[in-house]
Amino acid sequence: MVSRCANLPCPATFRYLREGRLFHVPMESAPPEKGTRVERFWLCGDCSTKVTIVPHSSGIAVVPLEKEAKHRKRSINASRRQDSPAGA
Repeated sequence: MVSRCANLPCPATFRYLREGRLFHVPMESAPPEKGTRVERFWLCGDCSTKVTIVPHSSGIAVVPLEKEAKHRKRSINASRRQDSPAGA
């Protein structure tokens, strides 16, 4: 159950869905026959303007929005390079 902001230094407690951002993160530790287990994490309104939640090998990581955007851009560019024909 979500009870507080996933950003550990933040003391905000969860009260309403209308404030902040709720994340549904697939966790790989579930046995394959049971399907993918989803855990929910919440960032308060203040933290959700500065950081985001990304999947990590140990569960989740709370990262600044700028770093997450750069990571996505690198992933998209790498994907495009793999998809482009040789010599193009």
